[in-house]
This record gives sequence, C-alpha cells and structure tokens, in this order.
Amino acid sequence: MDAPANDKAALRRRMRMVRDLVDDRLMRSVQLWAAVAATDEYAAATSVMAFVGCKGEPDTDGLFARLAADGKRLLLPRVQDGEIVVCAGSGPMTVSRFGVSEPTGPALALSEVGYVLVPGLAFTADGYRLGYGGGFYDRFLPRLTVANAGVCFTEQLVDALPTDAHDVPVQRVISA
Repeated sequence: MDAPANDKAALRRRMRMVRDLVDDRLMRSVQLWAAVAATDEYAAATSVMAFVGCKGEPDTDGLFARLAADGKRLLLPRVQDGEIVVCAGSGPMTVSRFGVSEPTGPALALSEVGYVLVPGLAFTADGYRLGYGGGFYDRFLPRLTVANAGVCFTEQLVDALPTDAHDVPVQRVISA
C-alpha cells in the first residue's frame, strides 16, 4: 500500500517515543545480541555489517565485543553520495550530517559482507521496516546476496506498517 509521507512521518515520531521509553536498554541489548549470535546466519558469517547504536537504538558496544570474541570482522555503513558503502569497523570514526557515527576508512567491496544487521524504528513480522526516511537500506539491501536481519526491541514490533513500492523488507527480524 502506498502511504502518504506525512503518515510515515507521524509514525516515525511515535515510534521514536516508544523506542526511547524502553527500560533496561543495556540488558535488553545484551539479550538482543545473544539472540543474533544464536542464528545460523551469524554462525556462518566471517564478517558482520552492523551499525553504531545511537538515539535510543540498541547499545552496540556489546555486539562489537561479541564479534571480536567470536573472531568475526566488524563492518559498518557510511553514507557517501546518498548511498551506503561498507567500511571496516576498526579505525577512525566521524559524526555524519545525520548525527550518526561512521567510519572514515576506504569503502570495501560488497563481497566483504557476510551478514547484515539493520536498524529501524519499527518492524513487522514479515520484515517490513520503518527506517529514518532516507531510503538508504532500501537501496542497499538489494545489492547484497548475503543474509540480513532487522534488529530491535520488542516494543518496536508492530502488526502493520505503511509501505511504498520501493520499501525492501529484511529477511528476518530479531528482537529482545
């Protein structure tokens, strides 16, 4: 279903409030990353593209420590010329114009990615997500051949979302 942009904008505001009210964020984040690590996709991957959690998102420090302990390479997104590029998660970081921490290193080939963890404001059981409105993951995910999963707190799971033709669902949703 095509949804007017103002419907999505209002839903984004509402879901930010829901997400920001999550109790025990650190403990819930630890549970979320344990659920991610229990997946076959995680076990099979030698590298995981994640994100730097901010603004009420799950705390990713625990995920980064788990990846290191499990011998997996951390990859992070950077928005460059309106598109997501993949970079090594080690090395210098900068804050983007969106207020998101991003790596400053060179872009890597998409073939470096083994598994992708996708942030969002809300997710449905069938994988549709409400992002932040830039469409970056909707353009990025179809370029990959590896598994991906949306990650969120259970409060961010909803029955339905307004969708547009360009919205790309994630393959699975993992929550805690």
